[in-house]
Amino acid sequence: MGRIVVRSLGPVRGAWRQAAEPYLERLQGRLPLHWEERPEVKSDPRLGERDELRVRRLEAERLTQGLPQEAVLTALDPLGEELDSKEFAAVVSGWQQSPLTQVLVIGGHLGLDQDLRRRARLLSLSRLTFSHQMVPAVLFEQIYRAVSILDGTPYHR
Repeated sequence: MGRIVVRSLGPVRGAWRQAAEPYLERLQGRLPLHWEERPEVKSDPRLGERDELRVRRLEAERLTQGLPQEAVLTALDPLGEELDSKEFAAVVSGWQQSPLTQVLVIGGHLGLDQDLRRRARLLSLSRLTFSHQMVPAVLFEQIYRAVSILDGTPYHR
């Protein structure tokens, strides 16, 4: 069984960290899941389009730096594939059965670099845009729900 690595730009603080951590604890021993927070790229909120492209490129480098060459990359993106809970559980099952490292990336407040988007499978948690601070909590809850579906436990109902 390969590892599942979630990489986000952080640190995630306050209530969003408090919301994410219980799901990570519940997943211990049920799924080889590891969360890595990479440093955010500091930027001016008044950036022009060229500077935004540069920031997204730097963030993509931070999110993908040091990954095994055979790692399978999935990026969370509002325009990605939308799945229901049972379909997502099937994806998680595939991750569990794969010998390859599965890497899920969460971009920063400017979104994802286009090159990273082209390299990755794109999954959507919703067509709505969420703060990159809240996405880990939502993602970990959905992974926990998927594992519960796979294990046949009642949480997902």
